[in-house]
Amino acid sequence: MSTLSSTTRAQGASVVTTLPAEVVRRLGIPAGQRLDWIEDGLRGFRVVPHTEELAGALGAHEEIMAEYDGVFRELAK
Repeated sequence: MSTLSSTTRAQGASVVTTLPAEVVRRLGIPAGQRLDWIEDGLRGFRVVPHTEELAGALGAHEEIMAEYDGVFRELAK
């Protein structure tokens, strides 16, 4: 596994970074592509190209997690 890095910079009220060329190549994303940042539960994120299918799946996941939050917490004990 290789390590790729980038640097953040201020741009107006936002903080931005440039994706390394290797990341762009591996993800197959063009300029202007919307990206989804998905929390991995380990204090990190997974970055994937946005698709409507993924957006629907993530929305369903959030609804299920909210509805059964108490159940999942008990199971985790």
